[in-house]
Amino acid sequence: MADINDFDWSTPPNSKIDEYFPADKLDRAKYATFLTRLLIQEGFDENRLQEQQKRNYVLNLNAEWGAGKTYFLKRWSQELKNFPVVYIDAWQQDYSDDPFLTVIAGIIKQLSAQANFAITIPNKAASIFKAVAPAIAQGLTKKITGIDLDELNTLLFSDDEGEETEKVESNKQNNSAFSPAVKALAQNLIKEHEAKNKSIEVIKSKLADWVSKFEQQEGKELPIFVFIDELDRCRPSYAVEMLETIKHIFDVKGIVFVVATDTEQLQHTIKSIYGEGFDAKVYLGRFFNSRYSLKRPALSDFLNVHADGTKFEPEYLKSRNIQILPETERAETAFANISVVLDAFQVSARTAIQITERITAIIANLPSGKKVDILVLATLFCIYEKDHPLYEEIMSGRFKRTEQNKKGESRDIRLADFLQGKIFKEHLSAELAYLIEPQMYQSGYWINRFSKKVYHTSFSNFIKSVFSGIFISETSSIYDLMGKSEKRAPTKLQQAEEALGDHNRNSSKPDEETILWVKYIYVYDGYTQITKEHYRDFIELSSPLEYMGDS
Repeated sequence: MADINDFDWSTPPNSKIDEYFPADKLDRAKYATFLTRLLIQEGFDENRLQEQQKRNYVLNLNAEWGAGKTYFLKRWSQELKNFPVVYIDAWQQDYSDDPFLTVIAGIIKQLSAQANFAITIPNKAASIFKAVAPAIAQGLTKKITGIDLDELNTLLFSDDEGEETEKVESNKQNNSAFSPAVKALAQNLIKEHEAKNKSIEVIKSKLADWVSKFEQQEGKELPIFVFIDELDRCRPSYAVEMLETIKHIFDVKGIVFVVATDTEQLQHTIKSIYGEGFDAKVYLGRFFNSRYSLKRPALSDFLNVHADGTKFEPEYLKSRNIQILPETERAETAFANISVVLDAFQVSARTAIQITERITAIIANLPSGKKVDILVLATLFCIYEKDHPLYEEIMSGRFKRTEQNKKGESRDIRLADFLQGKIFKEHLSAELAYLIEPQMYQSGYWINRFSKKVYHTSFSNFIKSVFSGIFISETSSIYDLMGKSEKRAPTKLQQAEEALGDHNRNSSKPDEETILWVKYIYVYDGYTQITKEHYRDFIELSSPLEYMGDS
């Protein structure tokens, strides 16, 4: 078995290759290394008996949308310099109506560039490129004649000559029912079917011959890798025919296939053909030797790969004279904050990028001098997507939930408690980061005691002290949740500053310090003036924007 070093995708490739690949931010190189070693062993292992050294193997690479299947397959295929490699984008080719042509054309074209021998199909196999696929032929025949291909075959041919006498009368009746044109059509279809089967055997023989020649070619090792990408995006009939083609035509020893799919989506595709009651999972099991599921990437990493970070950069915001909260030094930190919210509500990868794209659009549309809290937006979008009736209750001020205590007495449940009850504890404790520069706020003595740094608080504290303060009906702003100090100040800003001073003297918990700062910034910078009606406008104006995927 070939010795494979661990792949390193932490930086873009040094050598010039077919296309540019950025550094891998989802830590997937280790999976490619593992699978390469597995497939080499399965496809060609000299330690096995002579007749068993080469094998055909089909791996289903399963990953949900957004896990980076295409990046993974393309970069992986570029790593296999010592092996014959074919990469086929099934979705780009599904207009051809013939998966066999897609695969064989890709194999011939790409292997020709890697082989030191001729990669050609003999003339005697050419009929396969003209023959009608059996399933299509049967459907066409039945459409024209009203009779299945099998019935026509029985009519025209007999396996047992002894039955001829017994069927004379029956055949006379049938002969009178069919015109010579219908008989000719049936005979042609059957002949084409037979010609195609013979052509397939010729092509399989040629594939086996190419495998043997690559085994002898200096600088190349076995097996031949064939990567099939984007199958789950294809038309249902094409996707199924592609799997049938790989299974029955290209099952040649020494060739390994990697078929990348969102397998759950592919199962839906198959059910659209065979019906909802069809066991698509068992059906797919016929085509694959094994399935390998790529781990879903962390949403923060996922957003860094797929979302546009430009609108979250300090330089962009400053150039537009707009503000977002939390302030961060880098877009990556903003995405990490947003991902805390998205993870808490357990949204899918597709919904995560959709929400982030909407937040980006809101920022891009802010007029000069305006501001918005992106964590409030992210939380609202998650509720909007996961529980729209709850969103309507919150925005209209009609939210009300009650519960009974042990004595049977009814009490109201606060919005913050209700939301936190729907979120796992590990997500409630996840930290949000705020870059705060106290020197920007020179309104009082205690402010100067704090230093510029990244302050942290839990998502639970954000829900309780920030988000709920905006949307619960009893209050009009976040500030009203601050409470009142014993020494009443004449303005809300002074009360916020005094709360910070009390914290400084009493050395409270760090996450409480962050919340006090957020409350202070809300008052000082005017975030309290962004009402729930403003947020409703933000959400409902941008919600029709649906992310359709990278083109």
